[in-house]
Amino acid sequence: MPASSPARSGRASPVIVIWLGAGGPARRAALAGLRVRHAGAPLILLTTPEGARAADGLADEIWSDGAARGAAAFLARARRLSWASPAIVYDLEGSPATRFLRFCVWPRPQWRVVAQGGEIPPLS
Repeated sequence: MPASSPARSGRASPVIVIWLGAGGPARRAALAGLRVRHAGAPLILLTTPEGARAADGLADEIWSDGAARGAAAFLARARRLSWASPAIVYDLEGSPATRFLRFCVWPRPQWRVVAQGGEIPPLS
């Protein structure tokens, strides 16, 4: 196990939220709900620069993503998510690309797609 793994460092595994701009204020409310739900875990937000401004103060860390298109950008996102070893990924975007991304992250975390109404699905 690498020295930076959550099991060795005693830290909780991060929770990652993907929000690349779709949904507006409803997504901000969902993000605020996730912040409360996972208060003890580091919350990482993968978002666009506009999303970073809208989510100000709701995430412990923000990964700016210009939502660049193409295979190289997609693989870079998958690699970055894999290296973070998240416990859970919440997909606020719900696009076909982000839904497919869940199959490219290893080891596979729990992946929750948040409904368009902003309703957070229960953890199983």
